[in-house]
Amino acid sequence: MRVRSFLAVGSALLVSALLAGAASAGPFKVKNLQAISGPSPFAAGCPGALHDDTNITGQELEAAIAVNLANPRNIIATWKQDVGPVSTRSDLVASSQDGGKTWTRTTIPDLTVCTGGTADTGSDPWVSAGGDGTVYFSGLAADLSTDPATTAVVASHSGDGGRTWPSVATVAPPLQGNETDAITGSPTLDGHAYTVWANFTFDFPRTNTVEFSRTTDSGATWSPAVLIDQTGPFAWDQAPRLLVLPDGTLLTLFARTDLEAGFGAHYAARSLDEGRTWLPPVQFGPQLPLLAFVHLEFGDLPQPHFPSAAVAPDGTAYIAFENNSSATSGGIGVAKSRDGGLTWSSSMLPGVSAYAFEPAIAVDKHGTVGVMWYDLRNDVLGDAALTADVWLAHSHDRGESWRQTHVAGPTDLRTAPLPAHNYVGEYQGLAGLRHGFAAAFTLPAPQAEDGPTDIFFARIGPGDGDDQDDRR
Repeated sequence: MRVRSFLAVGSALLVSALLAGAASAGPFKVKNLQAISGPSPFAAGCPGALHDDTNITGQELEAAIAVNLANPRNIIATWKQDVGPVSTRSDLVASSQDGGKTWTRTTIPDLTVCTGGTADTGSDPWVSAGGDGTVYFSGLAADLSTDPATTAVVASHSGDGGRTWPSVATVAPPLQGNETDAITGSPTLDGHAYTVWANFTFDFPRTNTVEFSRTTDSGATWSPAVLIDQTGPFAWDQAPRLLVLPDGTLLTLFARTDLEAGFGAHYAARSLDEGRTWLPPVQFGPQLPLLAFVHLEFGDLPQPHFPSAAVAPDGTAYIAFENNSSATSGGIGVAKSRDGGLTWSSSMLPGVSAYAFEPAIAVDKHGTVGVMWYDLRNDVLGDAALTADVWLAHSHDRGESWRQTHVAGPTDLRTAPLPAHNYVGEYQGLAGLRHGFAAAFTLPAPQAEDGPTDIFFARIGPGDGDDQDDRR
């Protein structure tokens, strides 16, 4: 769902060394760049869904992506389809069985009216894969007849790499305020997966929470919600992301906006018993001012402040987030923890000075860290365009040094019709391959082919590499 918090989130980066010679490795290249969203399957609309007449056919936002741990050639992406000012017709899933060369699109049964359900809208799609090859989807299904909407957290699962899905199961029943879900499959426990979400509204004072549920039967049923964190009456937590560390520790990372204290920050909460209980969250990074950033020509800039998190094979946890100081200057923060989320170091991603937003972080099988983001370094005031590019920085030495690669663009955000939805949604997707990364992200014109925006896929990795090695 659309969330506008003006959390000027701050700093982070990775400090320490792995192999001294790795930093001199060659540049990454972009391969298989293509639009994967295609024409809308709902061009005729969804009769019976509230506000369906306001949805924009071919408007796709908010991409997430996963690589099947049991079959690295199997890549799965998801996004919001036909997004309007107040609703979305449904979430879609696309799967590839050949490393991203070709894609098949499908729907999630009973997610919304469009796919046989009763919900007026779907939102916040997320995908993950477990070590046994099960692919998991989570999202929101909302009834728009109330204000705020009553929203359920729902999930589905696929045993054939994302080709087919059963009807959604309810993870959390409809409530006013369920938001920003994410799902994570266990890499080691067959049939186990974990969903986290926030529950908040902007009616203060109010108690806001981050909550957790797990499945042990491959997504057929889900446990009652467990409380991870509960804020004070004038704060809210949002966008939790869950990592499974190699020792089985569950680590949930989230952002908090505290209106009473006057700052925002990031937090990490740990569970040592597979989510049954959670230790008090640890705040890390600086206390950051609550600010909105406004472009001189086009108004509010994208300000979602949804952190992205990843874990390396050696257990190092990473988080990336916006760290902007004005509408014309800023950057991306990256933080890391090498002790299971107890302590963190942070700094800035080098080489980023323009306004930057929606970072996504991942780690490949060899421990290479990648961060993808949009920034406005090529925007020119007065040229009638709001110019953004997609970039990726990678580090072979846990963040001691970085190299940048231009992924896509320039694109004109102004041609995307929903600035209140950050033009491209609230987050984009990045997943680690054996060598390099699989990326899913939103582009408007001039790149979009079907409607105002499209979801694009790219492999980003060593220039002399080949995706054939992902068969191993």
